[in-house]
Amino acid sequence: MSSTGGRRVSVLAIAKHLAPYLIAALALAWVYFHIDRQKLFDILVHAPLAAFVGMSAGMLVLNCAADTFAMSAVFRRFGTRVPYKDLYLVRASTYLLAVVNYHIGQAAIVGYLYRVKRVPLLRASGWILFIIGVNVGTLFILASAGASRTTGQLALMRWIPLACGVGIVVYATILTIKPPILANRRLLKPLFEMGIAGHAFGVLVRLPHIGVLLAWHFVSLRMFGVQVTPGAALLYLPAYFAVSSLPVNVNGLGVAQLVAQFFFMPYVLVPAGTHDPVAFQKAAVTAYSLATSGISIILQLILGLVCLRWATARGLKPEPVEAVAEAATG
Repeated sequence: MSSTGGRRVSVLAIAKHLAPYLIAALALAWVYFHIDRQKLFDILVHAPLAAFVGMSAGMLVLNCAADTFAMSAVFRRFGTRVPYKDLYLVRASTYLLAVVNYHIGQAAIVGYLYRVKRVPLLRASGWILFIIGVNVGTLFILASAGASRTTGQLALMRWIPLACGVGIVVYATILTIKPPILANRRLLKPLFEMGIAGHAFGVLVRLPHIGVLLAWHFVSLRMFGVQVTPGAALLYLPAYFAVSSLPVNVNGLGVAQLVAQFFFMPYVLVPAGTHDPVAFQKAAVTAYSLATSGISIILQLILGLVCLRWATARGLKPEPVEAVAEAATG
């Protein structure tokens, strides 16, 4: 009986772990079979790939710098100072794990905080939970700014401002009331310690990081012939980032490609005489989305490997939180 129950739990755990990868694979398969692959190939071949790779490499380094800045500011707010250079090396090293799953990469920082800074595991996990929550929350807040102006197939986005407003009010109320069933949990205590003012601070220091992402993708879109306006980029890119961060993608690959088509197809500059303009628009947006995610993965691996070597030499190698937990209890 117990062994059957154990197997059932194990199967459910495996299914839960594999589900995001399955959804991402199905979404990519849908894109593959519903796109003109010859047009996609032609757009990729004729894109300024050398300039795109160089720009992306610079943006990735800058993106990691802005992410590290936000993270170090939050840690200082919690009372722990981490040298910026050390944290940069640690954060870049975790890209090797983040390539598989963004949240696993973040969790590796928990191991670093525990091993190097002696921050208790649950408390450190609470700090990372705060950072992830603020990151996603900021994206949805920015997406709400102009969502009320959407029309057509994107009209559903008009509900985002209302949903965000309700969510902010409910969350702020919980932070103020501090219900013991939540406030007394060690994992959630850091959220209540931050309070409303701390969350506003977290959003403020996160903005440079999101600004780098906006600039990176705005330039990338235009390199692939998607002449998105600055206003449209500010409206749609935060929503695109928010969807990309959900566990139905694998490092930006999956449902994100479908969402990108809805957002950016109207901004594709179609050459005169194109036989099928819609197919060309879909191919151009997909080329942008796949190329940006693909080069990001490759560059993250390169930067991660370089910084991991330096981090290891300085005794700063990040470890998955599960390994640290085993060492702590073993």
